[in-house]
Amino acid sequence: MRIHHLFFVCLVTVFLSSCSNVIVRKSYPQKFQGLTQLVLASETTNMDFVEVKKTKFLFLTLSSAKIRVIANATFDFYCDFQKDGYQIQVNETQDEMTFLAPPIHAKKPQFNSTQVSYPDRGLLVDEEKAARKILQGLSKRVMSEGEALLQEQYVIDECRKQLTTFVTDLCQKLGYNYNTIKVAFYGEPATT
Repeated sequence: MRIHHLFFVCLVTVFLSSCSNVIVRKSYPQKFQGLTQLVLASETTNMDFVEVKKTKFLFLTLSSAKIRVIANATFDFYCDFQKDGYQIQVNETQDEMTFLAPPIHAKKPQFNSTQVSYPDRGLLVDEEKAARKILQGLSKRVMSEGEALLQEQYVIDECRKQLTTFVTDLCQKLGYNYNTIKVAFYGEPATT
């Protein structure tokens, strides 16, 4: 509810400021209490990799083992209204609003399932200990996958669609009826 209240205050400010016949642009770079992260999209992906662990003495490999990890992870993509600012622009006829949102971020993945197997075992390798270590660092290891998904156009489009729906619904609840609401994220050109 706090996000709705703060957004209402921002919209009222824009509305009161836009009574003249010029385009009004308001920036909100500061933090707003209670206005935090808004999750816009999620992507679930499967990862399958094999890591080789070796036991060495000096430069000689005494033993090696393969550890296979299969993981199903969900990445959430969100805007951080507490950390980043946003901008609202209303045209002079008051029928079009452009919402310049904070950049999209990826959260650390949530693992739905993980499986570990040992295709090749080694005599001097503690596979279970190595597997625990891999699983402990799994979130950091696959974070690059979430960062790569941020570059995918379908993820950006889904985030834009969800934020447009959110802003449109909020405006309607507050009694603001715009013919067009455009949403863009910092770092990309506004949609036309």
